[in-house]
Amino acid sequence: MTETISPGISKITEKNGIEEYRMSNGMKILLVENHTAPVATFLVVYRVGSRNEAVGYTGATHLLEHMMFKGTPTFNSEKGTQIAATLHRIGASFNATTWLDRTNYFETIPSDKLELAIRLEADRMRNSLIRDSDRKAEFTVVRNELERGDNDPATVLDMQCFATAIREHPYHHPTIGWRSDVENMPTERLKEFYDTFYWPNNATVVVVGDFAVPAVLSLLDKYFGSIPPAPHPIPPVYTVEPPQQGIRRFELKRAGQLGIVMMNYRTPEATHPDTYPLVILRSVLSEGITSRLYQSLVERQLAVQIDAFHSQFRDPALFQISATLKPEVAHEKIEEVIIEELERLKNEPITESELNKAKNQLEARTIFSRDGTHNVAYQLSEAEAVADWHFYIEYLDNIKRVTYEDVQRVAKKYFNRDNLTVGYFIPIAPSSQPVEPAAQTRALHRPLNYSEIAGAANLEAWIAQGGLSKKTLFNSPEIALPTPDAQSSTASFKERTARRVFPNGMTVLVLENHMNPTVAIRGSLRAGSHFAPKDKPLLAEITAQMLNKGTDKRSKLEIAQELEQTGAAIEFNADVFATTIGARALSKDLKLILTTLAEMLRQPSFPQEELDKLKAQVIARIKRDQESTSVRAFERISQLVFERGSPFYRPPADELINSVESITVDDIRSFYRQQYGGGALILTIVGDVSTQQVMETVEQLFADWVGAGKMAIDVPRAEIKESRREVILLKDKSSVDIALGHAGRLRRGDPDYLAAMLANSALGQSTLSSRLGLRVRDIEGLTYGIYSRFFSPTLADGLWAVSVTVAPENVERAIDSTLAEIRRYVNEGITEEELRNEKSNFIGSFKVGLGTNSGIANQLLSAEFFDLGVDYLDRYPQMVEEVTIEQVNEAIRNYFKPDRMTIVIAGELNRVPTEPLE
Repeated sequence: MTETISPGISKITEKNGIEEYRMSNGMKILLVENHTAPVATFLVVYRVGSRNEAVGYTGATHLLEHMMFKGTPTFNSEKGTQIAATLHRIGASFNATTWLDRTNYFETIPSDKLELAIRLEADRMRNSLIRDSDRKAEFTVVRNELERGDNDPATVLDMQCFATAIREHPYHHPTIGWRSDVENMPTERLKEFYDTFYWPNNATVVVVGDFAVPAVLSLLDKYFGSIPPAPHPIPPVYTVEPPQQGIRRFELKRAGQLGIVMMNYRTPEATHPDTYPLVILRSVLSEGITSRLYQSLVERQLAVQIDAFHSQFRDPALFQISATLKPEVAHEKIEEVIIEELERLKNEPITESELNKAKNQLEARTIFSRDGTHNVAYQLSEAEAVADWHFYIEYLDNIKRVTYEDVQRVAKKYFNRDNLTVGYFIPIAPSSQPVEPAAQTRALHRPLNYSEIAGAANLEAWIAQGGLSKKTLFNSPEIALPTPDAQSSTASFKERTARRVFPNGMTVLVLENHMNPTVAIRGSLRAGSHFAPKDKPLLAEITAQMLNKGTDKRSKLEIAQELEQTGAAIEFNADVFATTIGARALSKDLKLILTTLAEMLRQPSFPQEELDKLKAQVIARIKRDQESTSVRAFERISQLVFERGSPFYRPPADELINSVESITVDDIRSFYRQQYGGGALILTIVGDVSTQQVMETVEQLFADWVGAGKMAIDVPRAEIKESRREVILLKDKSSVDIALGHAGRLRRGDPDYLAAMLANSALGQSTLSSRLGLRVRDIEGLTYGIYSRFFSPTLADGLWAVSVTVAPENVERAIDSTLAEIRRYVNEGITEEELRNEKSNFIGSFKVGLGTNSGIANQLLSAEFFDLGVDYLDRYPQMVEEVTIEQVNEAIRNYFKPDRMTIVIAGELNRVPTEPLE
């Protein structure tokens, strides 16, 4: 029943902890109050996406999304209040994304900054400037984003699949738009689009986290209440895609390494009842080692990767199956095997075990994905885009109702030849040729999106950020959460964390958090690539990944069956100095996950047949990486900056492949005996657990595990070399990646670590608000993404580099602008205002990052690994505040050497520049 809260706001309904309100101007409001952490997410989703476009202005929604960051009369560069800079200085994790059915804008922030986010989003709803000068600058940025996507064969293949399978409905068009439309779209067209769709009655506001409902409603009324509804009806989309009348095929041929088969079946809209059995089918086909396609393709060594994706959009779209081929395997063979598996689904019901596994996996994944204020807000916005928020809360119940008969029925209904579109990517070699280096040099992975810009992005995929969700979000009694400890949000991390060092040297840290029925486990051993023989640089990685391939007790498949039945997961990876452990489970499965983890760590069997499969997959990954301009640029810069003996030197691909081929089971066993043992093991366990029970279980499982302890690491600091310049030519690449860098010479334990990190942040942490971003992206419009980083400043000093992606014709301008800005920074130093803003950003983003179980577990692991102390999580804000401007300026002079930067340019260039640096 509707309840009037104020003249401008009425309460519509409440269910599962979600409160729906409606403003008099038509704007919908969804509130989820949760005081677990001092974090909140504010999100506005507009019901406009590429679905609302047509030929001539495809990409308008996406280009407009970019323009919405250019400012309003209140938030703009002229006043020094740019939207990105304003959000950066408070430590916000922010983004804007465009997809088929919607566009959303969001900020995850310390909750005391919520009013700023509300004010900002209300302002740009109707006051965005959308100036022609900004469009001209941003056009180059968007074109570079388009070119980046065009660099990746899988992205192009997917785009062509949609365009081939869907011909009349606007889902035919890619969200980023067709190139000629993007290049020729006038500013007036964008203004018209803005004035058509950006109104409160075409939007839903979602607020999740630490706030009081009355206070937020008052702020929403204050800032949004005066905005009128649209003066016209919002244009509907009425195009309906006609039935397909026969199989469609196409081939994509271009430079590359590994072939891809992508099979696409037309399926109905998200709200159709068949959505839920199709979701089950996706899980049965491709979720985990026990899935049918993994077993029939990857296990048989026909493919190195398999995935399935079921579109859940407002209108009918596609069920997609994608397989990356092992070299020498024919595309036709992969297609044949996939069709055989689909026919089997049509002719015989799935097993009870498969159905239960799929439901358990989906339930667990749904619960995990609702851990975090951002995650909850984002999923509510997706539900609003395709239906409304009830789609979100009813999702699990609808999954649970699916029967064997439903699954078989939809398989028969949709997986048929006349409903199929098949796309092949057929690679053409060679994909690159070396270019002789210039006499003197004038840097790594993919460019950033806005959320990465705001956070701590890194080549090695750093911590995900977010907040904690509310227990009443789940519409299932068996996953109801216990009442939280009232002290949890006020007690210090040191007070809340139990730490124990066992007699064998193992260290365990446990923090109870009872607001979500999940547990996150992070861990490490000193078993990274630094300790491997130099002629087998990937031995540490392969050893780590062999840990879940079978034990003395059980096979890989038996272990996978048990874990996948509960939705739990355990992963192992190796970086330079450590083998890292990542695990998650529902709280009720904690004993299972710990027992399985102990079995994997202590009793690995290293079967030969699994090693053969893994080696083939690693080699395929290395080959696939060679298609990437960003990987190639950073691979080469590591070779130019570091000596071969450095832990940060990456050998050429052919050497890596040869070394992988040479690795034997005996090599793995030897490395395991040398590096693995309880003495170096650190485990952090955070979630809905009992500390006493965790410690008792860990003691039973690990306390008698002896072996390697904390091995000493003695790596000399790398010297900064003279500048060099090289070009790597890769064919069929529309965008160029440039890496500029030198030895970083910064380690985690250095007394000026925070000063150096603050110095880098002001220079290049954010593509949208740093000095480099404002000049090269915002003012000059040369790139979609530019950033600078200290890469791996851990127990030794890795690379410091700038990464920028540009069109081939903009390479020299981007390099010149980047170097000029770094030189200016070194000469002038940081300003008081910049330092104040960066300190605020560091403290705010640190708080945001501690909003999830995994975020806390990661930070506890980092503090323990680097001997910072459990109280580091409490001390960090004050440590940041104590850094002086003199310390930061000294760090700038010590760590940034623009005239000694090595530069690598990777891509397809019409002209190879050879002139030396000025």
